Amino acid sequence: MQASDLISSSLINLHPDDDGNRALFLMDELRVNHLAVVRKNFYLGILSEKEILSWDNPDEFIEEHLAELSAPSVIGSQHLFDIIQEVESNSLSIIPVLDEKKYYLGSITNRKLLYTIAKSSAVQSVGGIIVLTMNQNDYSMSEIARIIESNDGKILSSYITSTPTSTEMELTIKVNKTDIDAIIKDFERFEYKVMASYKESSLQDDFTERYESLMRYLNP
Repeated sequence: MQASDLISSSLINLHPDDDGNRALFLMDELRVNHLAVVRKNFYLGILSEKEILSWDNPDEFIEEHLAELSAPSVIGSQHLFDIIQEVESNSLSIIPVLDEKKYYLGSITNRKLLYTIAKSSAVQSVGGIIVLTMNQNDYSMSEIARIIESNDGKILSSYITSTPTSTEMELTIKVNKTDIDAIIKDFERFEYKVMASYKESSLQDDFTERYESLMRYLNP
């Protein structure tokens, strides 16, 4: 899934000649806290509600504040994971998408990203979840996959959580089996630390309820 496939057709970009009041009105209408500022298809930066509220007067024009704008963006060919990282690292409600020549193509909302993740086959597929912790130097996905596959399982998705100040990492794996006891025992036999595990039978009702709540939020 590439950035160009996720552009939200309903989003409106701002122009430097717009004032803060118009920007705040559009943000409220579109349920976002940021909007891209564009002139003649050239991306100038991203404006936030917080920035406007810090101005002396919301009647001021965006043109007067262009030098203050940051300009986070992704290229249309970038993968979903790159988009999520850019949105998270900049605490954005939208992310502008540019072509290879840096011209503005549109923006993606964080709601669209969440919806895309929720609809992914890995999230909706039946299976169990295992959370491992390990030293970063001990991480080997090939070995982890071998342990799972030796128990007739396959990895549906995986996610790594780590911090720059620690050598420890946490690996969350979803496998295509609901009976994961044998896999867990093998992990422990190979001295992996299993922090948590979740079987589909105990998760399904809760997941269904949370998923339906998410869909209602994304599609009011």
